[in-house]
Amino acid sequence: MPYIDLTTSLENYEKSFPKEKEISAQISRFIASSEKVFHNFHWDDGHVTASLFVTNPEKTKILLMFHKKLQKWLQFGWHSDDSPDVLSTAIREFHEESGIVDEPLIFGFSPENQIPIFDLDIHNIPPDLKRRPAHKHYDIRFLGIISDSVLIEKQVEEVDDIRWFDIENLGIDIEDTGTLRMIEKLKSLQISYE
Repeated sequence: MPYIDLTTSLENYEKSFPKEKEISAQISRFIASSEKVFHNFHWDDGHVTASLFVTNPEKTKILLMFHKKLQKWLQFGWHSDDSPDVLSTAIREFHEESGIVDEPLIFGFSPENQIPIFDLDIHNIPPDLKRRPAHKHYDIRFLGIISDSVLIEKQVEEVDDIRWFDIENLGIDIEDTGTLRMIEKLKSLQISYE
């Protein structure tokens, strides 16, 4: 069922973000190409990953981690571990990397969306010392909302630092175009908690 829901949700994403129709179609084609695309070691063209971009309820701050391998400030997430349930993957990775035990609220653009996708990105991952070749991540991203007073205990294996940043004055250089795009999307959102 998560596989069917994902296909439908990608179609719904195109309705919310018509300018991103091509990337949505490209990811849909990739997912339809093989059941192995959710496997972490699928190297033919890469694999599907999932991530969580986190904001506070007031939408004034974002929580980012400094990724040890890539040496960049990024959202939480990555490998699907063979599961097409990308939303669960994103939430699991968030908990593992941040050490936060509280559950984030997942923002959805419409109630009929089973998998409320916030952003899509395809990016290159360089080869590493574990003999993994260069490959692509077909990343499906969600928006998580959580209090900025939660207790954080970073995962030391993959994360160098975790911090809340003021969305209007980050104080760091963000080089990742996907992160910049999500910040702009967040700024344009009207979030209601009623």
